[in-house]
Amino acid sequence: MRIPIDEALWYSYPGMVALVTARYNGKQNIMASGWHTYIGSSPGIYGISLRKETYTYSLIEKSGVFGVHFMPGHCTEIIQAVGTFSGFRLDKFTEFNISYEEGLKADIPVLSDAYFAYECRTINITTYGDHEWIAGEILQCYRDNNYFMDNGLLDLTKLEIPLYLGRSTYRLLNKDSKEKDHPFYLNR
Repeated sequence: MRIPIDEALWYSYPGMVALVTARYNGKQNIMASGWHTYIGSSPGIYGISLRKETYTYSLIEKSGVFGVHFMPGHCTEIIQAVGTFSGFRLDKFTEFNISYEEGLKADIPVLSDAYFAYECRTINITTYGDHEWIAGEILQCYRDNNYFMDNGLLDLTKLEIPLYLGRSTYRLLNKDSKEKDHPFYLNR
């Protein structure tokens, strides 16, 4: 039975965690963000939520660009590690052996293992509570076609998607997950 509760809880899980990259003046970082979404088209706009105190936020604020990456299920340990440790204290790319290529339209690392990624130019930063909402115009998209079917959907026979449940726990969405197709047709 559902009951009212008094304590403040933020419930949005399970959900996908995106890895955010940024670089400024030769220094770079990577972190996990559980709060992110596509928020517009024409132009495409993607938003991420970060705390102002993070190293990645300072790099984005100074550079005006960032990357958003979606990783396959075999990368859950990396996702958790880059979300746990601070870039102020260590170089996460070196420490966790994270490979990347240079962005085509923004000076950011683009993660080699990402099955989908965006390069974004910051268009707005707004404070909401204790987080900063960063909206970015999508400058470049990357897609690993090996993981997509002809209809544009992910091929879960080839890719597992990590879903974050909370408390350092993940489940994998894969070919064994039950699929429900709901093709509603309205005759008007």
